[in-house]
Amino acid sequence: MKNSMTKNSIKLFKTTLIALAVSQSAHAAVISFGGQAATDGSGKTSLKINADNTINSLSDGYFVETFDKATAIDALPLTQDESYNVAGSSNGCAINSPLMVTASGSSVLNVRKGSSRNVAAAPAGDSSCYAYTTPSTVGVDSFVDIDYTNFLDSIGTTVPSLTGSNVNYLGFYWGSVDTYNSFEFYSNDVLVGKITGAELLAELNGNAGNQVADSSNVYVNIAFDANEAFNRLRVISSGVAGEFDNIVVGLDKRDVPAPTSLAILGLGLLGLGVGKRFKK
Repeated sequence: MKNSMTKNSIKLFKTTLIALAVSQSAHAAVISFGGQAATDGSGKTSLKINADNTINSLSDGYFVETFDKATAIDALPLTQDESYNVAGSSNGCAINSPLMVTASGSSVLNVRKGSSRNVAAAPAGDSSCYAYTTPSTVGVDSFVDIDYTNFLDSIGTTVPSLTGSNVNYLGFYWGSVDTYNSFEFYSNDVLVGKITGAELLAELNGNAGNQVADSSNVYVNIAFDANEAFNRLRVISSGVAGEFDNIVVGLDKRDVPAPTSLAILGLGLLGLGVGKRFKK
């Protein structure tokens, strides 16, 4: 598994209505591929958080949904929702985040551990809980919406410094990517970006449905422009199945880490050097 970001990226442009004409916006959601090996047995996760899917501080402004009760963020007001759990295959699983989840039909969204033939395949290296979509009718798109609106509206109550934040980073682990899977990114009802399984596989030379290769079990990162105000993720699939895990969001009002002491020392030495040149 790769521990660094790949150089592959796709820029997805949103369309905006200007003076009754549709034109390409100057802003773009930039998608890149790559993460780090997850040390909690969940395959891959974002480089933005710790490898065990924990965060150091709420003020860091990164939050993760692992679908595992064990890695829930205790400081957040949580309702551990087990209504999507697969009976007999989901011990310790739940949707932990304070999110609004809407599915286009019954049994479209499921949470489980392990693989089941012709049902779902765990993402490569993932022995933990994960989520997957199953279409109501094979060959016809079904979807799951994961909405962060309430989370964004309420996070300031728990972390005052994050009041009024928008999401400017989204990451998720996409398992055994298939051509009939896709992910869409919305600002309310405005589509600001989309990536299909076919696009990802073409970009990384992957094989559809491969359950072990890095090129079809990929950590996906999306950087949103400030004007895009992402708040809703839609997972779409018309086949069996669309698997995903370790959804990470980053808020734009998060703390920026202070320079390390070594970096500060370097700046000090640089300043001394400039001072000497000025004296010549």
